[in-house]
Order: sequence, then C-alpha cells, then structure tokens
Amino acid sequence: MRLAIIAALGLAAGIASASAQAPADWDKVVAAAKAEGSVNFYTGLPGNPTTKKINDAFEKKYGIRVQVLELRATELRERIRSERVGNNATADVMHTSANQTRQISQGDNTIDKLGPMPNGGRMRKDLQETWVDRDINIPTFLLNYAILTNSNMVKDPITSWNDLLDPKWKGKILSDDFRAIGGGSSFFSVTYEKFGKEFQEKLAAQNVSFTRDMREAERRVARGEFAIYLPWLLNYLPALKGLPVKAAIPKEGVVYLPYASSILTKAPHPNAARVLIDFMLSDEGQTIYASEGLLPTAEGLSSKLPPDYAELANIKLLGVSKLELTDPMVDAAKALYK
Repeated sequence: MRLAIIAALGLAAGIASASAQAPADWDKVVAAAKAEGSVNFYTGLPGNPTTKKINDAFEKKYGIRVQVLELRATELRERIRSERVGNNATADVMHTSANQTRQISQGDNTIDKLGPMPNGGRMRKDLQETWVDRDINIPTFLLNYAILTNSNMVKDPITSWNDLLDPKWKGKILSDDFRAIGGGSSFFSVTYEKFGKEFQEKLAAQNVSFTRDMREAERRVARGEFAIYLPWLLNYLPALKGLPVKAAIPKEGVVYLPYASSILTKAPHPNAARVLIDFMLSDEGQTIYASEGLLPTAEGLSSKLPPDYAELANIKLLGVSKLELTDPMVDAAKALYK
C-alpha cells in the first residue's frame, strides 16, 4: 500500500454525486432540511479530521449549518441517555460504532428509522452479512486495523497475520490489550473466530506486551522499542510521516469497525439529519473519508475515486467483532494472556 493512499489530505475536485435512485419525495426532504437550517451531529470519534471536512462540504452544498459535539463513545451514550431523561432531546445524528448503536437501541425508543435515501442502497457487498439493524443505522466508513512495523527492524514485509508467529518476533510485539474492550479485543475476537484458538495460543507464546496508549505505542515502535504494533489504525499513518515506520496490510484482510450514522427519535431537525447522512454516503462524502485512510462503505467507488484513494476501496475485510461475543472473548483473552 503506498503511503500516498492515506497521506493525501485534499479532496479531489469534481467528484460527481452518485447516480443512485432518489426517493420520489426527496426534493421535499431537502427543502424541509433547508428550512430547518441546521443539524446537530454527535460523534463518538473525537478528533477525527473528516468530521470538519464533511461538515464544511455539506454546508457548502446545502447551506445547512452543522453543529458538532465530539465525545468519547461511553460519554456519547451517557449524553444521549441524559438528554432523554431530562426531556431535552438535542441530538439529530448519532455517529458511533455499529456495536454501540445496537447497545443504545436495545430496550427503548432512542433511534428512529432512517427511511429511504438516494445513497442508502450502495452498501458494499462484503459488508452485507455483518450489517445488522439496517433500518436504524448505516455504516458511513470503516475503521481498519492493520499492523505498524519499524522499517529498520522489519526488513522483510509482513504480508500475513501468521507472520506474527515467526520466532524472530518473540518479545518484539506490542499490542493494544486484548483483555480490555477496544481495538485489541476486536482483533482477538476476530482472529480467534477466523483462525482458531491455536493462532492465539501461538501468539501468546510470542510474549506479547500490552498497552492502552495507542498513540504512544506508535512512537515506541518508531524508537525501536518494539518491531511491531497491532492492531493499528491505518488512518493514523499520515501523522507518522518522516518516522521509520511502515504499514503492513495482511493478505487475509483487515479487522474492521463500522462507524455508523443514525437518526435519534425526537430529533429537532429530522430532515436535515437524513440529508446529512445521505451526503456522507455520496461519492463526495466517501472520497473525504478515503482521503484520510478510512475505508469507504459505498459500492462501486473504485472507478470514481482519485487513483491514490481507489486502492483503499478494495482492501480485503477479514471480519468484525460481534457484540454478543464481547464478554466471552474478553474472558478467553484473559485466560490465554496472563
């Protein structure tokens, strides 16, 4: 994978809108959205640079102001709950992991149905099986977990997850903690399911070191404290420009986390919410995500994205962690990694 795929930050001009079939009343929805004038966007991914880019492009196209609240995932859930309890619903669009969306939707009437949108039927085929509760949420991009390597220590490229089991890497692998909820537990769950317990047993024998500080872990690899860090978010590579590190994309695919958008019940700007989510799924919106190393979710983008981004749309997906397996997989990780 070339660095340019995710280092380029500018949106290519002239990206056409998707030629999707618009619902018959979509013009009325857009008109109502413009009359509402604004939309409140709550995201569980603070600091994501695509948020401002999406919002600026949306405001330019529709003249609808986007007001953003960025919170950690757990804080987002509590904020939405407290708004409901206080009868002060403010959020229109909730943007968080698909698993958290499922948790928030269970047991109450918090999330509204999306309804038809021009770009709502473009989901890539390899996401169809794992896309659940599709009437109340739609993935707008994928966080993708790959591998970060020290380019001075790892001379032969790592091309497979199984390459991590090579004895030469014993004691040289740093990882997000598999025993706590997060990227590490997602990696453990997916690879345990796809490759079996034996893979994890062999990885445990490599004396993997754990951390909960992803951004500092990148620096530790760059400094040569460790040769390898996993699972690592590919979209962080631009921030490491100039450091002796490389991204490794395993041939089996990446562990991924869908980030989904939903419309909350009692939303003060429900039409603007629908139009914003549809824009996030348009060619223009998907290109913005691709420009930051996030995997697009819309099908058929390869021929429409700039060449440096098109490769990103075709990265193979290994799997996604399942909400119902969260606790059992954390327990399994604790048993294997003391």
